[in-house]
Amino acid sequence: MNTCGQMEVVLPREEAEAFCEWIREHWEKEPVCMEQPHGQRAVVDVYFDTVEEAEARRKDLPLAFHCSAVEIMLCREEQWTTFWRHHFHITSIGQRLRTVPVWEAPPQDSRINLLIDPGLSFGTGDHFTTRFCLEELERAVDVLNPQSMLDAGTGSGILAIAAAKLGVPGIRAFDYDSQCLIKCRENSALNGLAEGRIDFFQADVLQLGWMHPAAEVVCANILTHVLIEAASRLWAATEKRLILTGIREFEGDSVAEVFVGRGAREILRDGDGEWCGIVLERP
Repeated sequence: MNTCGQMEVVLPREEAEAFCEWIREHWEKEPVCMEQPHGQRAVVDVYFDTVEEAEARRKDLPLAFHCSAVEIMLCREEQWTTFWRHHFHITSIGQRLRTVPVWEAPPQDSRINLLIDPGLSFGTGDHFTTRFCLEELERAVDVLNPQSMLDAGTGSGILAIAAAKLGVPGIRAFDYDSQCLIKCRENSALNGLAEGRIDFFQADVLQLGWMHPAAEVVCANILTHVLIEAASRLWAATEKRLILTGIREFEGDSVAEVFVGRGAREILRDGDGEWCGIVLERP
């Protein structure tokens, strides 16, 4: 039976949003926040690959947040699946794409179904950042007819899988988390893609060794401080178009300036009031 580690944190409701942002930035996890409509407390759940990892992370919780309770528990696969069945549903994206959780029957029409078993990964298509990348990837395929694509920080593998189903022949995708890569390969098989159709590999965007060969289209759904630190590598890996997100709206200018300073041309920016995405091209 598959299990994972769950950290449940109780803290004042007014601190919940800032706490969730801290989790995203420092642990690169997507927290689940539950608030009672008129209550004073919020409960934030964070999921890890193991209970041991969750216990280790407990020590890193910042004292700035007034956590009244922190509980580490074992989460069984059926509990995780039940959560996703309530929060992840069929979603149409762009002109041709659609994300479909594995527990729902994929509609049979002209849209391309992307079957996803999210596991512990973030990136189902429901969040603005993933939706933005999928929409802009579809647009890039239509405009550029790219022969290669690179997905930096692939997560659930959804962007790489979308590229394959949109017809891009050469696709590489990496993540620093080896557990993500296991889920990526499972999701790729779910979508009927042959083993090796996508080259999934382990790498750290802040280290050397993943930039070559360069790709015509590069996607990076990574947090702002990492995008800025990895800017020279991401731009060196891009032959034509770079799609960036994982950026808070107020940070958009800072990210764009770093890449424009390296010779990029910003051609599009969009946001939802909280997150934004930027598309850059070589002039």
